[in-house]
Amino acid sequence: MAENIKKIITNDLEVIKGANSTFFTGVEDLINLNFDPMVTGYAFIYWVQLPSWFEKDPDLKYFKQMTQKNFRSFQGLTEITMTTQPSNTGFNGNEYDVAAGIAKGNNEFTLSHKEYSGGIMRKLYQKWVSYIRDPRTGISIYPKMFGVEYGARNHTGQLLYVVVRPDVTNTDKNIVEFAVFYSNVMPTSIPIGEMNFELGQQETPTVSIPCRGFAEFGPDVEAYAKKVLREQILKVTDGGDGIPFVDSFGSNTDTTSLLNAGILKDIYNPEE
Repeated sequence: MAENIKKIITNDLEVIKGANSTFFTGVEDLINLNFDPMVTGYAFIYWVQLPSWFEKDPDLKYFKQMTQKNFRSFQGLTEITMTTQPSNTGFNGNEYDVAAGIAKGNNEFTLSHKEYSGGIMRKLYQKWVSYIRDPRTGISIYPKMFGVEYGARNHTGQLLYVVVRPDVTNTDKNIVEFAVFYSNVMPTSIPIGEMNFELGQQETPTVSIPCRGFAEFGPDVEAYAKKVLREQILKVTDGGDGIPFVDSFGSNTDTTSLLNAGILKDIYNPEE
């Protein structure tokens, strides 16, 4: 059965074998450079699914593009913890621990976005939350407004969070460092705190949105994330949901010529 066990580490770990490689010396192999230190700071979010009635709302139909392209931070990942139970041995009852259970957790996370004049981000999340529960009456109002049944399947989403290497557009290689897929996602707050006032303080705020979801990790999620990166997030198309490496907002060709040709072409047009 051992031959059927899935390999989840893409690095070639055979290179650590050798006469001196089993002892810690404090010195890395800077000749062969078999392993690179991990570099953080490159990540995406992608809404795999959102409530179907978003497309019927004049504001929420832009929710996916606006939140994905105006993504500032993702917070909330915590360690998966195995719990233990004490047991005793010997006449004097010496204590030791045995494995008991494990707590996956990670049901809470926070998305942050840059806010724009007009409260764009606040109003987008305000609609999602308020349609599920109207703050004044406590009534769910989206079913009657959009002609759908009430239920979690009709007001929650599915979100993919992907951390990648610095060679972001190199989608044919193993650039996914980590990925987590959340189902049953919904925001749990309407962000109005940035509207507070303090004399002498002028800021350009970000809005932080606490969310709840059910997290899934593992090699299958990372394989799916790689597929989504290649086919959706980094796909260069006008009017698509992908990250706009080429200006797709209606500028004339003179504005984007540097991105469509010359030395930057392979970087900004990775599929061509």
